[in-house]
Amino acid sequence: MTMMGDGKQSKARPMSDKAYETLREAIVSCELAPGAWIKAAELSESLGLGRTPTMQALQRLEADGFVRPVKRKGWQVTPMTLQRVHDIVEAFELTAPSLVVLIIRNATDEQIATLGKKVIKSAPGRPATEVKPDLKAAPVRYLVQICGNPVMTEMVLPLATHMERVLSFGLLHDDNFLDPAYVRWRNVLLDAMAARDEKRAREAVLKVIHVGATEINRILQGAQSIRSVPLNIERAS
Repeated sequence: MTMMGDGKQSKARPMSDKAYETLREAIVSCELAPGAWIKAAELSESLGLGRTPTMQALQRLEADGFVRPVKRKGWQVTPMTLQRVHDIVEAFELTAPSLVVLIIRNATDEQIATLGKKVIKSAPGRPATEVKPDLKAAPVRYLVQICGNPVMTEMVLPLATHMERVLSFGLLHDDNFLDPAYVRWRNVLLDAMAARDEKRAREAVLKVIHVGATEINRILQGAQSIRSVPLNIERAS
């Protein structure tokens, strides 16, 4: 990874931030798959960074719950387990209705329209042979960012990032992940938000989450990566 070219390094973000963001996006999009191993030395070389900023990035990702150190093996991308997915979806289900209400009250028409485009790009609701999902569209994080309440954004953004990783996993493992019920309720949600209809939007977002969670659970039940995750791994001290 190289510095941007104006030479003003004093104003540039720390290299550990760039490493952190690059790795986080690779994990959220499942480019780095759940359970994958990361060697710090190889990572430093591939990013063109020293050991210190690389380790700082990995430690931040550990604090966020995306990686874990394993003694004598390096770092592992946190596996996707049924219980972990259940906990993430349950937490988002409790939070999402409040988020859509805040968006209806605070977001601009342009922001709501952009959200709709991101939602459809990330999960078109059609087979990947027709429309490939854009796993970097980040609609859930955008939803949190436009709610207009900075305290809510700060608290919920980490959850939204984990939720997007779950969705990426589902989309990558099943071309038919999104069924007609999802598409129907997704459209109801987007229309309700555009119309500033809080009651309808709260109902629709819960339906979208329920349909998506059912599909994700089905996919995870049959995923080899779930069954092969080692348990009780000795953590590095």
